[in-house]
Amino acid sequence: MNDNNKRKRIGKKAAALFLVLPCGNFGELSTRSLCHCCVVISQRCHRIAFFRLALTQISGTDFHRYFRNAVLAACLLFSGICITPVMKTEAKAPLVICIDPGHGGSNEGALYNGLKEKDLTLQIATAMYQELSLYDGVTVVMTRTADVDLTLAQRAQIAAGAGADFLYSIHLNASPSHNLFGSEVWVSGYGNHYAKGMSFGNIALEQLATDVGVYPRGVKTKLKANGNGDYYGVINHARLLGVTAAIIEHCHMDEAHDNDFYRREGALEKLGKADATAVAKYYGLSSAALGVDYGRYQYVQYPNAKTPKMQDMTDPEVSQIELISYDKSTKKVLLNAKAEDAQSRIIYYSFSADGGLTWSGLYGWMPVGEGYIEFTLPDHATGEICVRVHNEYDRFTESNHIFLS
Repeated sequence: MNDNNKRKRIGKKAAALFLVLPCGNFGELSTRSLCHCCVVISQRCHRIAFFRLALTQISGTDFHRYFRNAVLAACLLFSGICITPVMKTEAKAPLVICIDPGHGGSNEGALYNGLKEKDLTLQIATAMYQELSLYDGVTVVMTRTADVDLTLAQRAQIAAGAGADFLYSIHLNASPSHNLFGSEVWVSGYGNHYAKGMSFGNIALEQLATDVGVYPRGVKTKLKANGNGDYYGVINHARLLGVTAAIIEHCHMDEAHDNDFYRREGALEKLGKADATAVAKYYGLSSAALGVDYGRYQYVQYPNAKTPKMQDMTDPEVSQIELISYDKSTKKVLLNAKAEDAQSRIIYYSFSADGGLTWSGLYGWMPVGEGYIEFTLPDHATGEICVRVHNEYDRFTESNHIFLS
């Protein structure tokens, strides 16, 4: 059986498990929201799920093609929790949304492949503005429509001055290691801003995954080093002015997985439209022009943060592997893997075949129930195998080492 058929088979088996779970009718409930909510509730109940995971070397696009239902099934099964979906957030009337194209002017943002982040964010934001303006009962404003300098405080002031209910700051990402891929959303760690940000963020990541194929890296918070305020300036300034803000990092400009998501023709417009759809789903908007009505869209509503939600500053607690098989003729290695992190979700894994001297690229971490990592030994392999698992905050833990005979 080839790899693609194997992935489809695993996905279908896990999806079948989901269909018989006695957890109520989820309808249009967000898959990504459910996955995150299961983990969050498990943490709050001091229950840690051990995942025997079926892992394969696949990209973020493949993840959503074959394993979307499987992830949901696994999260629900291992958390042991039934979640009741809730209806849309009640928006203020009239609803005002502010879109902030990140960077601009002398602040160019990330630079890669001859492209400037400030130009790309403006194109995404413009597409988001145009699409969201087609919905009924919503006023949309932008912090900039040209290549101009704006401070983070000015961006928040524009949103507050317009009476915005939500400020969406549009960005693309890059990493020092140039090996991260996927989308992520940063939100406030405070009170109702946290609740709104987390609830929207999960919808946004699912929409980007479904419409575009970007791998989801998570919805996250980060506080200042002294714990007094949100780390990201636009989020903190907006919160102090009474406006909820979220930073949407759409993909990584410096990693091959994500190249097509911003470089191919029409890609930026697609990202902007996905953002607009996420906003429409969050607020339950309808559009006569588009022929859609999200008034009955359901998703998991996060609770307010009673105390500020800090970022995860710990490594995953558990990373364990055991050898299932090794075929000397083909150099194929099959491992069973287990990971645990009480604070944040595992999103990547990498492997080493020389005892940790060199490492593979990152692969998506998929909890689908069969527990396999499969790879072919590289030419430089010494036969000493280990695995690293990486969480949403890019912290990792190395597994035990096993030796091939």
